[in-house]
Amino acid sequence: MDEVSKLFKKFDIDGDGAITVDELQQVVHEIGLAATPADAALMVAQVDRNLDGKIEWDEFQTMMANANMGHATKLSKVVQKNKDAFLTVQHGEANSQHSWSSEEMMAFTEVVNSRLGDEPKLNAYLPVANIEGSTALFEACADGVILCRLINLVDPDAVDDRAVNYTKLSKFKMIENANLAINAAKDIGCRVTNIGAHDVLDARPHLILGLLWQIIRLLLTQKISLREIPEMARLLEGDETLVQLLALPPERILVRWVNYHLKNAGSSRRIKALGKELSDSIVYDTVMHQIYGSQQLNRINESEKNLEKRATGVLNNAETVGITPFIKARDIASGNAKLNLAFTAQLFNDCHGLAPLDEEEIAELAELDLDDAGDTREARTFKLWLNSLNLIDRESGDLIQVNDLFRELCNGLPILHIMEHIEPASVPWRKVVTMPKNKHHLVENGNHVVDVGKKLDLIMVNIGGTDIVDGNKKLILAVMWQLMRRSTVDLLSSLKGDGTKVEENEIVIWANAKVASLSDRTPVPPIRTLGDKQLATSIYLIHLCAAISPDTVNWEIVTPGNNDEDKLLNARYALSIARKLGAGVFCTPEDITEVRPKMILLFIAALWQAELEKGTRKSLPQVPALADPPTHRRASATAAPVRPPPPVPQPVRAPPPVPVQAPTPPPVPVPAPPVSARPQPVAAPSRPAPPATKKRTPLPPPPGGKHKNHAAAPPPPTRRATTTGFATDESHVVKLQQEPQGPYAFKSVNGTGETGALESNDVEEDEWD
Repeated sequence: MDEVSKLFKKFDIDGDGAITVDELQQVVHEIGLAATPADAALMVAQVDRNLDGKIEWDEFQTMMANANMGHATKLSKVVQKNKDAFLTVQHGEANSQHSWSSEEMMAFTEVVNSRLGDEPKLNAYLPVANIEGSTALFEACADGVILCRLINLVDPDAVDDRAVNYTKLSKFKMIENANLAINAAKDIGCRVTNIGAHDVLDARPHLILGLLWQIIRLLLTQKISLREIPEMARLLEGDETLVQLLALPPERILVRWVNYHLKNAGSSRRIKALGKELSDSIVYDTVMHQIYGSQQLNRINESEKNLEKRATGVLNNAETVGITPFIKARDIASGNAKLNLAFTAQLFNDCHGLAPLDEEEIAELAELDLDDAGDTREARTFKLWLNSLNLIDRESGDLIQVNDLFRELCNGLPILHIMEHIEPASVPWRKVVTMPKNKHHLVENGNHVVDVGKKLDLIMVNIGGTDIVDGNKKLILAVMWQLMRRSTVDLLSSLKGDGTKVEENEIVIWANAKVASLSDRTPVPPIRTLGDKQLATSIYLIHLCAAISPDTVNWEIVTPGNNDEDKLLNARYALSIARKLGAGVFCTPEDITEVRPKMILLFIAALWQAELEKGTRKSLPQVPALADPPTHRRASATAAPVRPPPPVPQPVRAPPPVPVQAPTPPPVPVPAPPVSARPQPVAAPSRPAPPATKKRTPLPPPPGGKHKNHAAAPPPPTRRATTTGFATDESHVVKLQQEPQGPYAFKSVNGTGETGALESNDVEEDEWD
């Protein structure tokens, strides 16, 4: 009961004896979980018996008691699964103080010093002082440089080193670095929750430790793949396929690897996780002797009761075989899961010890398309986007983390959670089988995906529930693309704040208007479509970034893009600039050089979103460099005369222009008071009631005739009756068809029915063949 009381007090921030929706949402966020106001309200409502909108002590106590008897609510599931994390939350004056692990800080400092210590650019940062209780690591990471360099070790395409600000670090330049690190971390698969650029600048320990751990985990486990180690096929169990094996997270693959060697060593021990089960060091000792033999290795004394002394023997053996462990003996003895995972990965990377494959197995492996076993680029994009939404599973209370897009989406549940995220209350959860036990349940969920998709105006032609269950890749990609596009467009529409919906052709119009407003550079031609061939050089996209924040681009390193190598360099630079501006882009450089319209749309939309969210220089106070402020300002004025405040008019914020509200409201069935002429709040997504038939009725033309345009903007697009495809605008030559002729109007078999994204009939997206 004492533990339950402590948990209640953690949620009751103001100590008034009741947990409000805001308090619940804040505490859930504090431990790195995501909960929307609707999620938090639902959690409270399931426990609130007296209907006062709060959870009081007796209600919380009853909830936990019922959970122990198997009658769990959504909140009790979250609390039980994250109990230790909730108990570590400490409420200070700002209700945001957290405990953090000194052991993990010291281990991560060792990684930073060892992996980055030889880089000349980091001489001013390294080595970081590694003293217990020190905050030196967090302070060293505060300007974003070390984070960017670590991410670059994981994936060089995620961070272009040319885009990192190393010198004259003003507050704005440090924010750019932090934005680049955060958005690049998302691109390599890190789950970045409730952390922004200012959290990095403030050197908040628990947030920086969390981000560092995810980067280090990827750095240590990136070799766990069939391409790198074909012998991993030895870890298959039963009728499992290689595709299923690779879908497992690295932790589970390493557990299998440990158990494989325990079995071959004749040991009866088996482990289920890389934590407490390793604390006695016997498993480590057995595995290391199995893979390295007994050369110069000393057996630990199993009769030794002091676990740290045993662990010291294990670490001494590791150094003997050439491994420099950054884990301490106390970390093994205490069963620290993160650090034991790191040490196990070090052993695996140094000598996996798996038996070689015979000729027959090699031939069988050669027949496997390793690209098919892993991610296509488009599947990777959708997987990273899904994980970035930080969705909470309604049944388990866990964050939804997808490793294999096709295998894990076949039960329909992640897709339904995305749909609920896009359109709240759109999913009939009472009919959904949240714990499917047979194929009938899976097909039922797949049918719900199709039904809800139709309600969301997605094109679900030739897509059935069985296609989802069977893991039909092309159709799953089609559904995921439409959901990602819908989510992106809806977010842009809400950020505009004028009550109008953003059409896809408006994204092209906005980009052309922004590029045209860049007065100090040689003009570049406007793009005609999102498949315009000039996009392959990335010069247009770099100009677009410069139009949002001129000082972010170093034009000296932008190439003409005359050959494939130059195009790839520009694409990498464009992605890093966009991330510096706060844009969350998940595409790859190849997506840009190959001009994939879907990825280009997401890239440009992310930039527009970043500008609307004021994640650019315009929203930040102008802070001089850390050197002498007056001198810096004079030097900057000479070197970069376009620094804010600019002597040019403010660029168009969000073209196309908004139609003027008609002086007389159009006829409606029920007369509305005068105040109804104002735009409807974004938070209330009340749409006009759909017609009785499935075919949507075209909207009547707006009264009053012409729209009023902004002076700097191109002519507005002509509104269409249908919402698919691109709207026609002769000045921008945006091609479309009046009605899609079927799900394959793109010529590629993708099931989306898209038209107008390509300038020709050539299929340029190879995964839609």
